[in-house]
Amino acid sequence: MGQKLISQRTIVELMRALREYGLTSTDLEEPVNYTEFLYERDFPDWFVKHAAESYEYGWNWQKILLDMRNGRFFFYHNTYSARVSITDGYLSEDDAKMLGENLIQRLAALGANLPTGEPVLRSLQLDGFDVNNEKLSLVPLEGPVSAREEEDRLTGLVKTSGVPEVPVVLKHIADANSLYTSGKYHPSLNESRNLIQALIDGISIETEKHGNHSRGLPGGTANRIDYLALVGFLTADEKAALNSGWGSLSAGSHPGVPEPEQARIGLILALEFGQLLVHKFVNWKVNGYRGFS
Repeated sequence: MGQKLISQRTIVELMRALREYGLTSTDLEEPVNYTEFLYERDFPDWFVKHAAESYEYGWNWQKILLDMRNGRFFFYHNTYSARVSITDGYLSEDDAKMLGENLIQRLAALGANLPTGEPVLRSLQLDGFDVNNEKLSLVPLEGPVSAREEEDRLTGLVKTSGVPEVPVVLKHIADANSLYTSGKYHPSLNESRNLIQALIDGISIETEKHGNHSRGLPGGTANRIDYLALVGFLTADEKAALNSGWGSLSAGSHPGVPEPEQARIGLILALEFGQLLVHKFVNWKVNGYRGFS
């Protein structure tokens, strides 16, 4: 499929938000009637009916969302054991998955506006989406950049790179993400900074240990950025960019920028700089910590 997908982690947050809204809604005298709730918001009648009345689903959001993602939700077997589409029209496997993604994204836009839906919105933002509340649709937030995709790329790189302290680095990546999704923006920003610091420290220590450079290893992140430039690991432009990014992550506040945006932008900066550092480290290590090929 050509369309951009929301992540599985966002789908899990959506499951929780919809389930908890049905259980804990206090502004209604009766439990939420999801049939009425969704039908009045222009969800298709065949979707609402199947989700409500099928013995497989019965508003079980975990099963509904999983089967919409894989396309299985849109088919049933009739009395002749023939596979039939619930839309009353022909539906290929690919069409079913695309239809499922469209409905999941509409549900995510709806879920982000529920009293239980703040984690859905924050998770969508890491996927690179914002919500059009009027149309109940998702709109690109960062163009081609998705914090979630960049996190997955960096995680994969770290695991295969041989960079020092892999478990520590991976924990900083995971914590920065999970803290943001939980609405803990300042701790998330701290973890983004810790991620870059851990990579700079590890690369500096390994370089000093194996590179046989005449310059001694200093303490402090800013000094170690200078050290990595002096021994040839960073170019002058890379040093300037990394110092700028590090300074932004270390700043106490950015007046005029909402705290959630500070944390989100900080996470993206850390993930992008992290990838640059790890890619360079792999080649640096191959060349004896003294150059690049």
